[in-house]
Amino acid sequence: MQIRLRPLLLLFCAAGFCSAGLVRAQQVAQTEVLPAPAVAPAVQIPEADNETVSTTSSGRLQLVAAKSHWADLLREHIPEFASNAEAQNITPGLIKRLRLDISNILATEGYFSPQIQFDNPDQALAPATTNKVVHVTVDAGQRTIIENVSLKVLGPMADAIDAGDKAVTKRRRALQEDWGLAVGQPFREADWSDSKNQLLESLRSDAYAAASMTASEAKIDADQHSGMLQVEVDSGPVFTLGELRVTGLQRYPSWLIERYQAPQKGEVYSRSRLLDFQRSLQNSAYFATVAVGIDPDPEKAGAVPVDVTVVERQARDLSFGLGYSTNTGYRSEVAYRDRNILDQAWDLRSALRLEQRRQLGYVDIYLPPRESKFLDSFGVLVERENIAGVRSSRNALGVKRTSTRGHLEQRLGLNIVREKISPDGEAEEVNKALVASIGWTWRDVDQPFDPRKGQILQFDLAASEKALLSDQRFIRSYAKYQRWIPIRKTDTIILRAELGAVFSKDEEGIPEDYLFRTGGSTTVRGYGYQTLGIQHIGSTRGGRVLATASAEYVHWLNSSWGAATFLDVGNAADNWRELNLKQGMGVGARYKTPAGPIALDLAYGRQAKKVRLDFSIAIAF
Repeated sequence: MQIRLRPLLLLFCAAGFCSAGLVRAQQVAQTEVLPAPAVAPAVQIPEADNETVSTTSSGRLQLVAAKSHWADLLREHIPEFASNAEAQNITPGLIKRLRLDISNILATEGYFSPQIQFDNPDQALAPATTNKVVHVTVDAGQRTIIENVSLKVLGPMADAIDAGDKAVTKRRRALQEDWGLAVGQPFREADWSDSKNQLLESLRSDAYAAASMTASEAKIDADQHSGMLQVEVDSGPVFTLGELRVTGLQRYPSWLIERYQAPQKGEVYSRSRLLDFQRSLQNSAYFATVAVGIDPDPEKAGAVPVDVTVVERQARDLSFGLGYSTNTGYRSEVAYRDRNILDQAWDLRSALRLEQRRQLGYVDIYLPPRESKFLDSFGVLVERENIAGVRSSRNALGVKRTSTRGHLEQRLGLNIVREKISPDGEAEEVNKALVASIGWTWRDVDQPFDPRKGQILQFDLAASEKALLSDQRFIRSYAKYQRWIPIRKTDTIILRAELGAVFSKDEEGIPEDYLFRTGGSTTVRGYGYQTLGIQHIGSTRGGRVLATASAEYVHWLNSSWGAATFLDVGNAADNWRELNLKQGMGVGARYKTPAGPIALDLAYGRQAKKVRLDFSIAIAF
């Protein structure tokens, strides 16, 4: 028996089951039927419904089936098979409906020849068998396997293939290779629908925005348990992009949109291209929400307008914040931002931060990006701190250029730094340097603020020449690697490693900011902030080499709270021979926030033989 299946939506009202695109079965003779289940000869069900049956009885229905996904579907979508189903009147009409529902549900999973048997339903109809349990035995039978798939493309895409266009021919081949419900796979109605949708979306995502499906058919041979799929699509015309139509732009200049790699007239339509453009605008400082799209009207395919709808951010922000960290103590902060300095979309970011052990103020100005994807900025910094027995003041002026391509960010910088330090028990020093730098960061994480899977690799180089406004010639290299490994459903392993080295005659004349110290809540826990380095009487100075590593396991107890255990090692020294790695270990609590988890760690410093609490929190208002 051969059955042809065409998309149809069947609603099983009594069962509460709805399958999108469920198929209509027709025999070759065009007689509309459903796959006929084999029925045990002893079971004769009258052709009647509930209203015409006079003899009824109370009882329960119990499904008897092999442990399988289709049995779970029957229990899920047929209320009579639920574990908490109440006793009810068992009538021939009910049994007839259950047969139909079981057959239809199994058909969506590719089982078109099920065996369905009721355990003596005629006895259940007798008054003496009140509260009898009627066993419904179901054998789904052999599953239908896809034997052949035919994908036919019509329209301009077919014309291009006939004309010998290699790129279009390659794309046609890719559509066939990516077809979801392939030969040899079991037929499932959900997979059949998903495969057709995926085919259309693949066409619509590049060039053929108006692609449509003109015909689809699944021919099922229930006797041979095989299926043949036929799909026909019309690609529609190739869409090329026209002008930008921007709405919602009021505060900022109109040319700002063009600075974020806007699509150009004449480009072939690509959904990913528009999404990249939308993402660039959304990640900018100027817009709260952004939507970019086109109208897939075939009449506009020659130059379809690109619609850009934006909701602007406020031009000016004033914010305040309070916080605490075991690294630098209590903190208060006031920040001011103006995104449209001189009406040129220059983004000014400034802040004054007062902490117990550190005070700083800075002003940075970010220029709108260039079409070459460069983001330029310049700024000034004034900083004072008293950490690990070293009192220091630092003034810096710098310029930076940042560019991003995919997962890779590149930074170019030039800074002039003047530093005055006063270590406890030592003479005051003044160091200055003109430092050129280049750095790269490769990010591939699932979430920017609270990654659970992925990795980040950072590498920086900085150099200073004694003949150019510097007290010492040096080259500084630094590398950091972090990896997040998901475990089970919610847990995570976090690995981190750092290496750094400064190549110079000695450390004299090098600003502390370009040497290495470590220790604290984000490096080697169990030791004070920046207390690991070259030990002097009453102070810790920066060294020319650095090595740290950390392994942490985080187990989330619920959606907000988690527990962690960790092991940290690391130190800084003047050279590799003198590097003696310190160890810290402990446990901690985690609390999730939109800006990432807050950590409270209790760490034991093995060499220090002390227990230390590491904690950091900041609140903006």
